[in-house]
Amino acid sequence: MCRVLGTDMKQARDHIFISYATEQSALCDWLARRLAAEGYAIWCDRQKLLGGENWPNDIDVAINERTFRMLALLSRASMNKPNPQGEWLKGIAIGKKLDIDDFVIPLNTEGLRPDEIAWNLQPINYIAFSPSWADGLASLLKKLQSVAAPRVLNDGPRVAVESIIASSAVRDEPEELLSNCFEVIQTPRYIRKYEVETDLSIGERRALRTEWACRDVLPNCVLAFEDPPSIVNTRHRFQYLGQVPWSDTESVNGIDTRDLVVSLIHRCLDLLLRDKGMKYSVIMENRNHRKHIKQWYLPQGLLYKDRVSVTFPSGKKSWFKGVGERTYLTITGREIYRYHLSPSFSVLRGQIDPFVLFLRNRVYLTDNKGRPLEGRKIVSRRKNLCKGWFNYEWCARTLGIAQLLADEDMYIQFGPDGEQQLVISAMPIVPNAPQRIRDELVDEPDEIYTAWHEEDGVEVDDVEPDE
Repeated sequence: MCRVLGTDMKQARDHIFISYATEQSALCDWLARRLAAEGYAIWCDRQKLLGGENWPNDIDVAINERTFRMLALLSRASMNKPNPQGEWLKGIAIGKKLDIDDFVIPLNTEGLRPDEIAWNLQPINYIAFSPSWADGLASLLKKLQSVAAPRVLNDGPRVAVESIIASSAVRDEPEELLSNCFEVIQTPRYIRKYEVETDLSIGERRALRTEWACRDVLPNCVLAFEDPPSIVNTRHRFQYLGQVPWSDTESVNGIDTRDLVVSLIHRCLDLLLRDKGMKYSVIMENRNHRKHIKQWYLPQGLLYKDRVSVTFPSGKKSWFKGVGERTYLTITGREIYRYHLSPSFSVLRGQIDPFVLFLRNRVYLTDNKGRPLEGRKIVSRRKNLCKGWFNYEWCARTLGIAQLLADEDMYIQFGPDGEQQLVISAMPIVPNAPQRIRDELVDEPDEIYTAWHEEDGVEVDDVEPDE
């Protein structure tokens, strides 16, 4: 982790290390500032990094050489996460090496029962931070005083206050914000009903949805925005029964109108992604819980050099890699994995006419032979890949995917021309904020996070797509 609040420190053990799970971020911030205000130098990953030093090495140096005591924030979340538990194990080992029984000080933040606490921490007396943080802090300060914890911050209160920059980081100046939401310009006005003489089997109904943006409500009845494709109609000989203006009715065939329209919009988008050349995958993320991930993704070779072109609102043109390879270090050596950008759309809840689509970009991960990754490999490789993707990188991918699906007029269209066509703006909704965040106060990202640009051979904001 890293130094949060403090001055330049010697290699002496004179700081307090806070180990916690992400779900306890609020308590971690509060505790770090309160202890800093008391003069204690604090290490945790919620604040400023140590300048110019490598992040993993900082964690090792912090625990091995500079930690006077480690505070272990016990919660149900931290009991199931490897990072805090790994830090606790290291802290316990260092305590044994230094012959300090209370090197790790557990803080019970959620009133955990003894049987809910990790076995290696059960013999250690914990400080209760539930239900009162204030009472817990008072007990912790007494504990630190009893072990003569060094208070090296002469300006602790000032440092604590300056770590809260909300008032100075916000200005009363308007600002336009790019969202990843897109307005549905035209929703087909009617829901059309079709029927076949012979009931369709489950397999036929499943296959039907891969060719026609429809919803089967009965084995012989189908609802859709548009007429069936000719190949589908030739095979099944659908009979048109009529149409319903969905905005004027609460339900169709017993289905809530909005739910039905949302379902049909999603079916249209699935076929649109297929028509644009994207592939569909179903993989298992967790074999024990049988959790499956279904996602569309950009296949290798669909685009020239797998580059997705993007034009920013400023008119600046650029590109990024929609498919690429990365190297992941394991205990057995280097492992190459492949990533594919994986877009998904969902209709925002509560919106109706106009509907608003939410575009979320994920990644589809395989080995270098194209075999999909499963289980924990997905999580670790995704973190490795996306650790350097900040707002700018995600914004570029959102705009790039929308523009890839759009025509020259920046509209995403599906279906025949006229009232049966679904039309979506490829320009994101741009809300206006009355205040702006002073981005100039934020430090440049560390080089270890932006190195992925170099792996692609180019920075996303410096290259024209027609280079």
